[in-house]
Amino acid sequence: MELTEEQLALQRAFASFFAREATPERVRAAEPLGFDASLWRRLRELGVPSMGLEAGLLDLAVVAESAGRHLAPVPVVESLVATRLLGADDGTLATIALRPGGRLVPAGAVADVVVALDGEELVAVRSRPSGAAPPNLGSAPVADRELNAGARTVLARGGEAHARFTRALDEWRVLTAAALVGLAQGALEGGVAYAKERRQFGVPIGSFQAVQHRLADVATAVVGARLLAYDAARSADPVLASMAFVFAAAAAEDAAAASLHVHGGYGFTLEYDAQLFLRRAKAWALAAGDPRREHQRIADLGFAREEPPDPRRDEVRAFLAEHLTPDVVERVHASGTVHDWGFHRALAAKGWLTGQGRDAVLVDELTRAGAPMDGAGTSMLVARTLELVGTDAQRADVVPRIHGGEILVCLGYSEPDSGSDVAAAKTRARRDGDEWVVTGQKMFTTLAHESAYVFLLTRTNTAVPKHRGLTMFLVPMDSPGIEVQAMRTLGGERTNVTFYNDVRVPDSARVGEVDGGWDVMAVALAFERQPAASGETRRLFERTLVWARDSGRIDDPVARDRLARVAVDIEVGRLLGGRTASRAMQGELPVVEGSMAKLFGSEAFQRAASDLLDLIGAEGVLQHGERGAPVEGWVEHAYRHAVVTTIYAGVSEIQRSIIAERGLGLPRSR
Repeated sequence: MELTEEQLALQRAFASFFAREATPERVRAAEPLGFDASLWRRLRELGVPSMGLEAGLLDLAVVAESAGRHLAPVPVVESLVATRLLGADDGTLATIALRPGGRLVPAGAVADVVVALDGEELVAVRSRPSGAAPPNLGSAPVADRELNAGARTVLARGGEAHARFTRALDEWRVLTAAALVGLAQGALEGGVAYAKERRQFGVPIGSFQAVQHRLADVATAVVGARLLAYDAARSADPVLASMAFVFAAAAAEDAAAASLHVHGGYGFTLEYDAQLFLRRAKAWALAAGDPRREHQRIADLGFAREEPPDPRRDEVRAFLAEHLTPDVVERVHASGTVHDWGFHRALAAKGWLTGQGRDAVLVDELTRAGAPMDGAGTSMLVARTLELVGTDAQRADVVPRIHGGEILVCLGYSEPDSGSDVAAAKTRARRDGDEWVVTGQKMFTTLAHESAYVFLLTRTNTAVPKHRGLTMFLVPMDSPGIEVQAMRTLGGERTNVTFYNDVRVPDSARVGEVDGGWDVMAVALAFERQPAASGETRRLFERTLVWARDSGRIDDPVARDRLARVAVDIEVGRLLGGRTASRAMQGELPVVEGSMAKLFGSEAFQRAASDLLDLIGAEGVLQHGERGAPVEGWVEHAYRHAVVTTIYAGVSEIQRSIIAERGLGLPRSR
């Protein structure tokens, strides 16, 4: 998923070029035509658009993103696509007609050559451009072009003509998506910079949560759009091309609107750049028509990209076919305990509760299949935390038993009066010689009734700021004084309330320094924020898609639109999750990456569950096990369950604050 060293060098070179040559002053000076002839000549000297003849699509996407970031008033995308269609660069400016009849051709006001699909012919029409464009939203050099005037060359006919033009349109979608990502990044940076500087009520407006959270949503969408655009460029898959385009179009418009809103009334004035981004975000996305039509194309193409052969996926799927039986699924659902010892130990036998269990493919397949992973998830994050900050004895004793599937570890963070604000914990640990005496209560201690240990956050010092007076312990669940009470949830899952009544804990059970529990928590939370909800969304989508096809609803444009929107979110969630897993595999703490993946995945799951339940209609309210329940009632269950995914492992608002403050560098919220 990462760019190569050569691509990073290309990115730096063009970022520097456009920052120097496409300044806001030059962008404004190019209006209303939206074309800077001098800048175009400089680009030609750098090898654009002829690099389209040799470079890969991902290389071109890097260039397009840099151009979009600076709103460069030159037709980078259209010229690259047209040159690839022509197979040659004769030094003139070529563009592509995206719509039939040569109507409002991008760069049509300045291009010498227009490549178009005219009936059954792919043609190149050479004629003198007018040099004038009608007033338009994006200040773009669009113009109508007559396809039967001037020198006309037929490049292909019939099926070949359609195939080449279709491929070119996909390349346009991918490169435009990249340009829109650049635009969105530029708009976001402008909004963040202004939020840091602008003061209201005596403080920077970037310290207001309302501002922070909107910019955090934008930042997450921009990263997701970039990952999707790059993935589409790598794969040349038509489904991903449409997904990248429609998602980037929405992300760019939202980023530009958010930046303008952050600027307040000033953003609406022509003196500020925010309005430049807003106008172009909308106009670029409309060049070929309504972007939402891409949802129908995604449906036509089967909703999913063509997965390349992957022995790793084959291995995981074979394992799941053997061990995730219908009996296991029903037993887990009926009990509400999202754990099964037989399945868990089979995972351990494969070595998948160790470092091998961290790769994105395994996580994707397990969550996609609905494997009962709650116990494995909490236990593995504790094992990984102990590997980094635990004692030698804990690493030698507890970690191997977790990896071997012998034991589970639950998390003792939340309390009745401190959910997301875990630093406000009141459960006390008082030192008594070589032991500690723990007294208090924890809420939502999921899997406590199956676990050998609880990873327990306690208050050990009340005379210092709350973050500095915490200590973490690994407490055996069979310790005298621990009581577990079941608590049922909206989604049918079982969690627990746990009570600690003068529980005596040896100092050897301490993890980290005394009063250093917050530092331990920071490590653990980085591993906890994994995007499991993205896999749940995929599973829900695939089940609903089968129903839609069997019932005939798949032919309904409204149904296709709903399903396509979910499919796009799944791809974005998959890529954000893969980025998080990649960082973790490299030994990094994916704090911001994990927050983005968790935020997007859980919010997308909740959207999908609601949207797909609406799609099913009145019968959708029937629950699992009820006769006649569509999709066996799994959508109804997902609707009840999805809500909690935006809460556990840190509510969405906490993730937004982390993204805003640690990712965007905004001042601490008030």
